[in-house]
Amino acid sequence: MTVVVELIVVDLKEGTDKENTAFRKLREGAAKGGLKASHFEDGFELKDFSWPTDEYGDFDNELKKIAASDVTRHFLTFPSFSPAVTAAPVTETVILTLKEDADLAAFKAFQDGAISKLKEAPVVHGAAYAITTEAGANPIVVLFVGWDSAEAHQAIAAAPESQALLGTLYAFIEKGDLVHVSYSKRPRRV
Repeated sequence: MTVVVELIVVDLKEGTDKENTAFRKLREGAAKGGLKASHFEDGFELKDFSWPTDEYGDFDNELKKIAASDVTRHFLTFPSFSPAVTAAPVTETVILTLKEDADLAAFKAFQDGAISKLKEAPVVHGAAYAITTEAGANPIVVLFVGWDSAEAHQAIAAAPESQALLGTLYAFIEKGDLVHVSYSKRPRRV
């Protein structure tokens, strides 16, 4: 199943967290507009969403209230996305910026091989990645890997064969960010 993900990257202003009034307002407006949950397995299409401007103001203006800098948006198409990835106890969520001169075909071949190998591990619940190549920008990769735990991920990453793979990966990337998220434990909004 093809899945399109809108990724909004926001550097939060100092002191802004999930309990911040403006942040809560954005979540409430999103839920009221049609985004019922932050779960990939529920499915979501843009046609099913309408930001309630009358009640919650302009989305971009509201987002600026919590942003320390410009907001970046990426739309990524995942050729397939197993719900098991985000239903796992923890999901590794990675955003990579590839080097400007990165060979995308070689990167895809490498990434497909790495994901195939990862999926063999009993502590992995699945993996998916997508690349966006917007004009004038370095390619952005978003990777999701479902794990039994962050510790299970760290143990696999520390293995010598994984370290060798990471060395190859680093040849493609300019920068990267990784976080472990428990999508399955987030409260559902209805």
